[in-house]
Amino acid sequence: MAKLHPSLKNKEFWYKDIILIPHRLPDFERDEVDLTTHFTKRILLKTPLVSSPMDTVTEAKMAILMALMGGIGVLHYNFSTIEEQIEEVKKVKKFMAGFVFDPVVLSPKDTIGDVRKINEKYGFFSVPITEDGTLKTKLVGIVTHRDVRYRKDFKTKLEKVMTKREKLIVAEKAKTVDKKNLKLAIKILRNHNLDTLPIVDKRGRIVALVTDSDIRKREQFPLATLDENKRLRVFIAVESRLELAKERIKKAVEVGVDGIVIDASVVFKEEIDIAKFAKKNFPHLEVVLGNVDSGEMVKKIMESASEYCDGLRIGIGPGAACITQQQLGVGRAQASAVWDCAQTMKKLQKKYGFCPLNADGGIKIPDLAEKTDFHTPGDITKALALGANTVMMGSILAGLDEAPGEKEFDYEENRMIKKYRGMGSVEAMEKRGALRYGIEKSKIKIPEGRIIKVPYRGSGYDFIPRVIAGIRQSLQKLGFKNIKDLQQFADIRPI
Repeated sequence: MAKLHPSLKNKEFWYKDIILIPHRLPDFERDEVDLTTHFTKRILLKTPLVSSPMDTVTEAKMAILMALMGGIGVLHYNFSTIEEQIEEVKKVKKFMAGFVFDPVVLSPKDTIGDVRKINEKYGFFSVPITEDGTLKTKLVGIVTHRDVRYRKDFKTKLEKVMTKREKLIVAEKAKTVDKKNLKLAIKILRNHNLDTLPIVDKRGRIVALVTDSDIRKREQFPLATLDENKRLRVFIAVESRLELAKERIKKAVEVGVDGIVIDASVVFKEEIDIAKFAKKNFPHLEVVLGNVDSGEMVKKIMESASEYCDGLRIGIGPGAACITQQQLGVGRAQASAVWDCAQTMKKLQKKYGFCPLNADGGIKIPDLAEKTDFHTPGDITKALALGANTVMMGSILAGLDEAPGEKEFDYEENRMIKKYRGMGSVEAMEKRGALRYGIEKSKIKIPEGRIIKVPYRGSGYDFIPRVIAGIRQSLQKLGFKNIKDLQQFADIRPI
């Protein structure tokens, strides 16, 4: 068990107040450090990074980035309709797969313009063509990127550009899908140098696709967080109101969501009812409750809902755009909250089993003041050492291209920035943000968030690998090859 210096016990402290002391002589390379960890009881991540369900942080582009990098994204619910959030789930789930089930199809009478629209929505061009544009009729052809990439005649019918069925190489459902034999499908695709391999049943109807682009994505991103069919995993945030959450959960499950985070500033008792509903009706769905900030809260949840809870989220008011602690005098220093919750969970594990902890917020950004780029993953390592299994981030990610919102030039700071807002800000509460704070029915709303500027950081595909490398380097300096060793042997002292 990690050692916390006696002077820190029974005191409140932030990540900036502590340091990790090295005692070992490392005998391994940085890239040998294994960051595999649990986000929930059943879902493992290869990197301990989770994007926050905030409307200036996580929509489909961010969720795709996080999953490709070995973490996971949680889609916010601050859309005007449930359907908008569900569309974001679809985008993540359709980004890549082993077997692409329920593929998007068109008919011979559809046009090149329709293929372009599919590409704009989902990011791919390969579209099977069936007799009537549904999966109920026979495959009659296929259109791929090479058929349409230089075409400007968007009104041209697909029957004029598609590769007809008699010229297609296809695989049999009985030999591939039914036997879960993806290797055979990949072998056929590569032997024939195909972009896309249709898989058909005995009646000639398409049941799935295997695409070369998906194979290359898996090779390019070996850390990717994938489900059983090699699709990217994704979670959604749901309200802490049972009736609202029910509808959202049902629709999300239909499109393949992997789990839910019941998103509230503090755990309301109604969350337990939502967790029970989710686990009883959809046992495969992972459920994360939150937020908590003390061992006592952890104990109460475990006593009343351990069988329905697959993970807990820690943090009340520590975020960069959160002002709960200043406005209401409620919350806690995040580092001490993580330690307290983790110590309590360890004591309860023998009785209730393992339940992972997510440290939500409080990861400070040095560049807000210094106007330099972020190169300091030390707070993440500290959170892991204190007992968190994963770390949820908002402001650090909000400046990336993959976060919602446009970059702009700030003349006061003389640099490019993006706007980042807390979900308790007045602006966020004008949509659905007030639900998170349990005040959606109140006429008077006390804001618990604000809008701040964060530095524009460019592409997350450049930024996140640097963060991961920094965490690994922290563990290497300490002489730990994995998070388990870090949590067992870390020496945590005040600065």
